[in-house]
Amino acid sequence: MRWLSSEHGRQQIEEWVASERAHIVNLDDPLAGSVASLLAGDDAMRGAELAALLQIDHLSKKRFDECSSGEQQLVRIAHVLGENPDALVLIEPFRYLDRFRSEHLSMLLRRLGQLGISVAYTDRSREGGATHAFTVVKSSSEASINVKDVSYRHPLQPAYAVEHVSYRSDGPGLTVCIGTNGSGKSTLLELMAKSLRPLYGKVKLSERPLYLPADPEYGPFPKSLNRRVEQLQAVLASTSSLIVLDEPTVGLSENERDAFVAAIVQKAETARVLCATHDERLIAAAGHVLCMASGAVVFDGTREQYVDRSTLWSLTSSPS
Repeated sequence: MRWLSSEHGRQQIEEWVASERAHIVNLDDPLAGSVASLLAGDDAMRGAELAALLQIDHLSKKRFDECSSGEQQLVRIAHVLGENPDALVLIEPFRYLDRFRSEHLSMLLRRLGQLGISVAYTDRSREGGATHAFTVVKSSSEASINVKDVSYRHPLQPAYAVEHVSYRSDGPGLTVCIGTNGSGKSTLLELMAKSLRPLYGKVKLSERPLYLPADPEYGPFPKSLNRRVEQLQAVLASTSSLIVLDEPTVGLSENERDAFVAAIVQKAETARVLCATHDERLIAAAGHVLCMASGAVVFDGTREQYVDRSTLWSLTSSPS
């Protein structure tokens, strides 16, 4: 398995594609249909094996568009592997994955190399990139969030994505919403942002939040060379006192990520900022942690309390 840096252009990627006759796979390309049908293809047994290897067999009854961003990444990879490729270049395969699934996917890709499939990948988070400075504008009003016993289930799905969740926040500060892929983080943020309406319970906000989804393609500045950076700059330059961000540091280089974390901490002095994230640096900078599992909140408290109670934090946190 080989990392291909795009920091100095696409030459390295193009040379490897030519030498290996590899197929470039953009994992943001849309898919439609159920996960089971996408993986079955012409060989249902191979699809089932790939689902087991990638630990996504529990998603078989879901539609692709109902999966979380991280789950969609894994489904796309399984879908591509079902075509029996000889060589692949995966574009940002770890982008939306939690630490555990990232480690598992790395192990699997190395195993594929041993089985004769040449695999290379890009990972912008490993690149230094140019130093970037974000401009932060103070927010002017007082923010409050009151989520009371909220439940939501995606259409035609038997299980609730979010179930009996309550959360309250008053005043400025930085809250991170954490949990493994599929734990309900993005759905909860969409409920807070009023993009979805809860089936049960209520969401009361001091103002309509400024919401940025995980996928940059669904945000503004479509013609920007660095779309995510421009989107984050617009968030930081707004006067909104209630900001909801889904995976804001995904797609940023190391220097961009460091600059953004410093800027969002400054923004949180006058605004309530809620981020769904797997980024350890952003978690370490937060004052409050909301941890989700299987659609439920399993921890709601300060970061210090979370670090003190978590048996996994010291093992999974790192500056990478």
